[in-house]
Amino acid sequence: MKVGVLGAGGMGGTVIEHLRECDRVTEIVAQDIREARVSELRSKYGVRATSNLREILDDPQVPLVFITSSNDAHRDLTLQSIEAGKAVMCEKPMANSLADARTMVEAAERRKAFLQIGFELRYSKLYTQVKDWVDAGLLGQVVNTHCTYICSEFHHKGSWRNKLATGGSMFGEKLSHYVDLPRWWVGADVPVVDVFSACSPNVIPYYEVRDNYHTTYRFANGAVGHLTFMMAVGATFRGDPLQDVIGQQRGDGHALQFMIEGTKGAAFADVFDRRLKRWAFGDSPTCMTSSWVENRTWDTPEDHIYFHNTLDQTHDIVRRVAEGLPPKTSARDAYETMRLCFAADLSADSGRQVLMAEVGV
Repeated sequence: MKVGVLGAGGMGGTVIEHLRECDRVTEIVAQDIREARVSELRSKYGVRATSNLREILDDPQVPLVFITSSNDAHRDLTLQSIEAGKAVMCEKPMANSLADARTMVEAAERRKAFLQIGFELRYSKLYTQVKDWVDAGLLGQVVNTHCTYICSEFHHKGSWRNKLATGGSMFGEKLSHYVDLPRWWVGADVPVVDVFSACSPNVIPYYEVRDNYHTTYRFANGAVGHLTFMMAVGATFRGDPLQDVIGQQRGDGHALQFMIEGTKGAAFADVFDRRLKRWAFGDSPTCMTSSWVENRTWDTPEDHIYFHNTLDQTHDIVRRVAEGLPPKTSARDAYETMRLCFAADLSADSGRQVLMAEVGV
């Protein structure tokens, strides 16, 4: 299969590397609006590269494109690709406005096109194991989730991700992963009914987007999810690039953890401790009991597949398109996650609880 990569910046390079490892891919053609990047794609990755979008969209030998551009280009690239008859994988967020995201979903549904959004944590073993435990009934009904995410400033000065016009918001650009997972665990048939989000003033002075959130969302069945995010606390990484990055950052202020509590048990996922735990609840004559029943760890070479598995996501999308299968996660489902992102920012802007009935349909 011949595959296109549109807007092939940093994430585009990662996708190209993954595609080169995929047996089904016979040729990769990349597009970027920057001529310097086009030259770099040719020299660094050895792929055919162009600044002419139509060169890829008009090629009948390209059935699938990966959109890895800046967020403000997602809508137009997706719509043009669908109109050209391509299957599309678009990085999250879908778009920088909910109206644009809805337009993308409706275009895909109208043409019965393949459109999958890049929520690769649904492929990552740290989180798919939790889903397996939920589906097996080991946690019972998930009723509480809490994500704690503390990091250093990692977008840097001049990045398009820091700008409202191009990045959109920190919630869509980065934190959408961590509201998508609880939706997946609680159940796609259980909608979120309201969201409250509070943000302090930014610490990072050159960010147009927010650098912190305390967000709580409540599901129709009473389950509650909470996300705590603070950027800038974790120590700026200046270690040995040949050493284990996660290991070097452990204990220096970085944190990425999930506590998931159900009616029959609980789970705890910790990226920087490389650990996944499960507890089972029980009963005794004197009290409810909790037993620590599973403890899983992994080694450095498995970091990628455990907490940001873009490799398997890329290969699975290629397989699905080659075999005529639908996306693993529908565009409509991804749109529901995007609604939560926009609701969180609306709540932070207004200082009030936001009902999901107010935020798109």
